[in-house]
Amino acid sequence: MLFSCGKDSSCFKNTGKIISEHRAIAADVREISIDDNIDLVLTQSNEVSLMVEGGENLLPFINTDISGSELKISSDNKCSFLRAYDIPITVYLSLPNITKIYYTGKGTISCTATLNFSDFTFETNQGTGSINLTMNSDKISIFQHTGPSDITISGNSKYLYLYAGENGWLFFNHLEADYVHTNHAGTGDMIVKANKTLLVELTSIGNIDYYGNPIVTVSVHTGAGQLRKK
Repeated sequence: MLFSCGKDSSCFKNTGKIISEHRAIAADVREISIDDNIDLVLTQSNEVSLMVEGGENLLPFINTDISGSELKISSDNKCSFLRAYDIPITVYLSLPNITKIYYTGKGTISCTATLNFSDFTFETNQGTGSINLTMNSDKISIFQHTGPSDITISGNSKYLYLYAGENGWLFFNHLEADYVHTNHAGTGDMIVKANKTLLVELTSIGNIDYYGNPIVTVSVHTGAGQLRKK
C-alpha cells in the first residue's frame, strides 16, 4: 500500500454531492490565512457570514479556525490527488473589514464587489493560484515572496507598495495609485499605473512597466530587468 488511512480518512471517500455549510464567524476577524486548493470569495458587509461549499464528504476536512482576529482556512484532505480539481471547494466570506491576507494556497481569491479596505496587506509564500480583486484603499501593500501566483488588483489607492521575490506576475495597471513603490527581485513582470510618483528598486530579470506620467526615481537598478513606460 502507498498509504494507510483511518476509518475517518478522506482517502476512501468520494467527493459526494455539492452542498453549502454555514459556519461561525466573528465580526472582529481582520486577518485571513488560506492554504491548499480552496477558493475564497470576499464580500464587504456588516452582515458577517462564512459559508463553505463543496462535496459533502470533503467538507468535514475543511478547517475554518478562528484565533483572535485571524481566520485560518486549511484542509486536512491529505489525499486530494484522488479528487477532481474541476469540483472546487469554495469559502464565501463576508466581513466589514480585512487588513491582511496570508496566502499559501492553490485556489483563487476574488470579490463580489469593490472592497473599501483603508489599509490592506496581501502576502504570499509558495502560492500558485490567481488573485483578482477590486479595491478602494488608502494603502495597499503586496509581498510576493515565493511561488508563481499572479495578482491582479484594480480600483484606487493613494499608496501602493509591491514586492516580488520570485516568478509571479503583478497586474496593477488598472489600479489608480498616486504614490507607487516597486521593489522587484523576481522574474515575472510588474505592471503599474502611477499618477504622482514612482519609486523603483529593480534587482532581477523581471521588468516593470508603468502607465501615467509620474515623477520617477530609480534608487536601485542592478538587475537585467527593464523599466518601461507604456
